[in-house]
Amino acid sequence: MTASVYERIAEAVKTALTGQVSGISLVERDREDLVARDEGDSINITTDAANTKPFGEAVDDNELTIDVHINVRGDPFETRADAYAKQVHGLVTGRNYAGDGLKLARMPRLVQQDWTGEAGDETPGTRTMKYAFRFLTLAADISAQP
Repeated sequence: MTASVYERIAEAVKTALTGQVSGISLVERDREDLVARDEGDSINITTDAANTKPFGEAVDDNELTIDVHINVRGDPFETRADAYAKQVHGLVTGRNYAGDGLKLARMPRLVQQDWTGEAGDETPGTRTMKYAFRFLTLAADISAQP
């Protein structure tokens, strides 16, 4: 069975980042557990929200937000996270999603960023980059595109 377009986009983002961000050894999807103190800097990719509206009789216009959480240790964590963020941005926006069998209406757009610092107990700080993906699906099948 073919995965939904939403799932395929999230996996394509993971594939784009895995092994490609210098200094990041772990790229995961939908990790719920806290990052352990002995783990290095990492990235966690999650789906955030999706909005759908009719585009035509049998086609829907969708916008999916994917969150890329960059978890880093060090003071200031923002400086370390920024070096990763520049790499992440180029990889997410520059990927050939058509090569993944996806038809996007436009390149992904960075629509929001958040920074969450943590206490000085080696708990990582997080920079979250939110990307909006715009695409069409068939109204009766979220795994198919016109």
